[in-house]
Amino acid sequence: MLDFIKCIRFWWNYRHVPHPASREFLQTYEWARVRYQVLHKYRDTPCMACARWPKQGVWLNVDHIKPHKTHLHLSLDINNLLILCHECNRGKGNWDNTDWRSAQPSTRISFCCNLMVE
Repeated sequence: MLDFIKCIRFWWNYRHVPHPASREFLQTYEWARVRYQVLHKYRDTPCMACARWPKQGVWLNVDHIKPHKTHLHLSLDINNLLILCHECNRGKGNWDNTDWRSAQPSTRISFCCNLMVE
């Protein structure tokens, strides 16, 4: 019930924003602002799942921990976002809710490349 109330509150505050499950949502100013805040907060951080850096040839993405398609009220919540490389983000999909921000480097496993980072 609490999630339902949070969803209603989200929609009331952001009723001019396209549905978070749509591609148009990723083109909005609101998403760009929150995405920039996350990139700035974690500016000196590699992929939080496999620990690879952009200088190693990977693209970094801002990813939702809990999918924005099923947790609408968390779509613009900075605490629900983390940095993943493109491969880890694609491998994670919408089925995994692992919060890689607190993972120790020795436990980070790249499920996209089968690479154990020490």
